[in-house]
Amino acid sequence: MRILVYRIGGIGDMIIALPALWAIRKAFPDADIVYLTDLKGKTERTVRELLPEEVYDDLICYAKFSEIVKILGKSFDAVFYLMNRNRDVLRIKRDKLFFRLVARKVYGIKHLEKVRLLDRKFKHVCSEYDYLLDCLYEEEELKLPPRESLRPDLKLKESERNRASKWIRENTDGNLIAVMASSAWSSKNWKEERFAEVVYRLIRKRDVFPLVFGGVKEREQADRLVNFWGRGRNLAGKFGLRMDAAIIERCKLYLGNDTGTMHLASAVGTRCVAIFSAIDHPGRWDPFGQGHKIIRKRVFCEICYQRACPREFHECMELVSTEEVYRACIEVLDEVNQL
Repeated sequence: MRILVYRIGGIGDMIIALPALWAIRKAFPDADIVYLTDLKGKTERTVRELLPEEVYDDLICYAKFSEIVKILGKSFDAVFYLMNRNRDVLRIKRDKLFFRLVARKVYGIKHLEKVRLLDRKFKHVCSEYDYLLDCLYEEEELKLPPRESLRPDLKLKESERNRASKWIRENTDGNLIAVMASSAWSSKNWKEERFAEVVYRLIRKRDVFPLVFGGVKEREQADRLVNFWGRGRNLAGKFGLRMDAAIIERCKLYLGNDTGTMHLASAVGTRCVAIFSAIDHPGRWDPFGQGHKIIRKRVFCEICYQRACPREFHECMELVSTEEVYRACIEVLDEVNQL
């Protein structure tokens, strides 16, 4: 059996899709599964580095949708359409027509069409994790595994965990916390100096040892933070994503913005204190699992979907105080220490 899974996006989008990917693999253990995604180059490297080799057999990346027609030379028995809920209506119609030409069955579009986020009115919605599983479990003919058994399992290997443990022993001291103080969307960013203040207080009161994560672009910021604290390590761009995950797994909490690193933390069971902007519906991008602290403020311009805040005063993030973030971190640390 030959299956095509269509999912686009970056690190967080891939992690969010993992429960659904595991559901497909467990339902079709012998199938040849092709993962189809966008943006050649960086995205291709991210998929190959991040996703467990068990959930897909081949990868196809494209830069423009028109390239799919040239790439997909073979037909498929089924397509699993795992796209976000704010997908444009015209794109959905185009996708539906195309995928019906290359596959006998197309799953996922029916549910998406019913639950699309059509307006920008404030409302709590289910997480993207649950939405993607709903796309599958609404299809009654599919024989899927028990839903409660599914999670964003990265299938970290013993060798990866051993490498992380060795690095931690040789380079850290104290109670580890993961910090991510930046995001590709500036509208999601809390001020760097506020992160600096919160972690500084945690170092003094709880003897934490901060590890700052990110990509190559965050190296300078991470250096500034570690220098300010006089403690910690800059891991921005130092290791790959799976090594990052293995290290974050050993941390007592993740503190940061709504980013792919937040989803990486929740995937390995690390509790998050996550500062959310108001650009999207509450609940939609919440990290997987229980015990997280989500800090978000309501503002009149919420649900704007903007990559950068167009206003001079970034109100939804400015309203988040260092005190409430600090208290949330203390609560998580206390809860984790009692486990």
